[in-house]
Amino acid sequence: MVEFALVLPVLLLVLIGVVQFALVHHAQNVATTAAQEGARHGAAEDGDVAVAEERALDVLRSGLGSLGDGFAVAADESDESVTVTTSGSYPFIIPWLGSQTIAIDAAAAMRKEGFRSGP
Repeated sequence: MVEFALVLPVLLLVLIGVVQFALVHHAQNVATTAAQEGARHGAAEDGDVAVAEERALDVLRSGLGSLGDGFAVAADESDESVTVTTSGSYPFIIPWLGSQTIAIDAAAAMRKEGFRSGP
């Protein structure tokens, strides 16, 4: 029983660390998916950068809840492609770290759809 009392704090710390890693990994995947979806909608035949940004924000809100509102989304358009970047921060769940956060950034580019004349 004494061994369990000695190992329990370390075991709980490792468990909290694994959960925190999983949450940050999920947030990174949501940010990447949001950038990809935004770029895909912006590159569609009738899409533009406003559509791309709105779609990326929708995916962030769906995947991260209220934390998705804290992410910044920027879309850039060139003649050939649409690029969407998402950036924000995700808070740690460990209470004794205070208000520490980790930066989450993602970017995606898609070629524009539609007919192009030329070779």
